[in-house]
Amino acid sequence: MVVFETRTTRSIDRHMTAVAQYADLDVRALSGALGAEVRGIDVTSLDENGFTTVHTLLLEYGVLALHGHAHLTVSQLREFGMRWGKLDVHGFAPFEGFDDALRVRADPDHPQVSEQWHTDASWKEIPPKFTMLLARQMPSAGGDTLFASQYKAYEDLSDAMKTFVDPLDVQHDGRIIDLKLAEQSVTHPLVITHPETGRKALYVNANYTQRVVQLAPRESTALLKFLFAHCTRERYQARVRYEPGTLAIWDQRCVQHAAAADFDGETRELHRIAVLGDAPPSR
Repeated sequence: MVVFETRTTRSIDRHMTAVAQYADLDVRALSGALGAEVRGIDVTSLDENGFTTVHTLLLEYGVLALHGHAHLTVSQLREFGMRWGKLDVHGFAPFEGFDDALRVRADPDHPQVSEQWHTDASWKEIPPKFTMLLARQMPSAGGDTLFASQYKAYEDLSDAMKTFVDPLDVQHDGRIIDLKLAEQSVTHPLVITHPETGRKALYVNANYTQRVVQLAPRESTALLKFLFAHCTRERYQARVRYEPGTLAIWDQRCVQHAAAADFDGETRELHRIAVLGDAPPSR
C-alpha cells in the first residue's frame, strides 16, 4: 500500500505512472513545515519513473530521509547524485579517491560538529542545488540534522517586509571555511525564486551572509540579525533522525540545515556529496 501525506499527493498526482511502479513506497511527513521519511525504495535500482518519483518528493518536501541504504557504496552514491547533474567539489581533501566526496565524522578525539545554521557553499557563484548525507555510523542517540524551510520563512513575512526585501542583494563570503576556493565574496539576491517550483525563499544564512549591499552597515546588521533569527524558527523546522544506512537529501535552494552536537563521547560518521546548481540563484 502506498502511504502519502496530503501535500505529497498533490505533486504525485502529476506522476501517477511513476508512482504505480512503487506500490510499497511509504512516505511520511517529518513535520508540518517540511521533510519526509521514505521507506521501500532503493536508489541503486531506480528506473526513470522511480527517479522521477524521488525528484517529485524532494521538490514537494524539501528534505527526504531515504532509509535502508546501508549497502550503498561511495561510488554508487556518486552515481545517484550525478543523475541530477555534475557533482560539486567542496575543496576539502578527497575521500576514497573522489574530490567530490567528503567524509563527515565526529568522534571523541575530534568532536567538532557544524552546529551553525547554514546553506552549503552559498559563497559560490553557482552553489550546490542538492546535498546528500549517507549515515554510516551513528551514536546511540542524537546526531540528528535539523532543517528549516526558507519558503515558509519568506511566506510568513508581512507584505510590507516582502516589498522591502524582495529587491535587495546580499554578500556571501566563504573564506571562514575555505581559503583556497573562496577567494572573494559573491552577491546573490536576498530573496530567490526556486527555478523548478516557482516559489520564493529567503537566501541568507548566519555562516556566510555578510551584509546587505544596498543598506548602510548599521541597517544591514539590524536586518540580517532579524532574518537570521526569523528563518530558523521552530515552526519552520524538521529533524532527520538517522539510522545506519539513512540517505538524507535536501534542496539547498529552499532549506537551511544544522547538526545536533548532542552525542558526547560517541562517533558520528556520514558520507557526503552535493550536486552543483544549474545557474546562480536569481529572483
